[in-house]
Amino acid sequence: MKALPLVLAVVIAAIAALAVLVVPISPILLEAGTPSRMASMPTSAAPAIAHGVADTAKRLSQPAATDNTSLRQRLEQLLKRGTARDRYQAFNLLARCAHAADFDRYLTSLPPGAETARLRERYGDGSVRIAAACGDLSPRQVEQRIDLVAAAADQGVAGAASAWIEEGPYGDRTALTQRPDDPLVVAWVEQAIERVLAATRHSDTEAISQFGSLCLNWELDDVARVRLLVDSGLQRRREDQLKSMLN
Repeated sequence: MKALPLVLAVVIAAIAALAVLVVPISPILLEAGTPSRMASMPTSAAPAIAHGVADTAKRLSQPAATDNTSLRQRLEQLLKRGTARDRYQAFNLLARCAHAADFDRYLTSLPPGAETARLRERYGDGSVRIAAACGDLSPRQVEQRIDLVAAAADQGVAGAASAWIEEGPYGDRTALTQRPDDPLVVAWVEQAIERVLAATRHSDTEAISQFGSLCLNWELDDVARVRLLVDSGLQRRREDQLKSMLN
């Protein structure tokens, strides 16, 4: 994937038309105890393409359940219908649980300080928030989200390819930094780039933005370029979670 595809010029023009935004890194969003990778990146790598913000905010703002149907029952209903869009909805239901637990760990890991104390006070009891997002779902079902969003992506559901990438290698984002040379991670990165390219052919605007980021950072190796996409997605989601918590 070192050679840029022939459609580069077309995609760059599309990105310009989409008015790509530059997302600043908020100090409170940096991983506790670790230096910011974005701060040390080349100028061309710093702008992590911001896409799907409205869609992400919409997913995060949706209630965990409607009427008296449990989350497990809703999941089973979606899987029983079995369409590509149902699988994507099932992924979103499971991802809300995984992301709620991730956000709880994130807040716990922040260094002590007045701002951190204020955030934790507004956040309240994390177990209550996780219970609301996860309900009666099992850990095995939450892990199933990766396969569900992969299937939705391969069937051309808009946004699914980007969502799959932002979950990280097999659901483990840390693998990109801790095991970048692992053959499994390298294979996942190659698949991620292929999925982005495939989604752009279906006019998937989120994938087009991701492809634009890959092109703009062509001087980096493939693992580093895809890591930008994962980091950008995680940052946006945490910003949305913070805004939702504080509003």
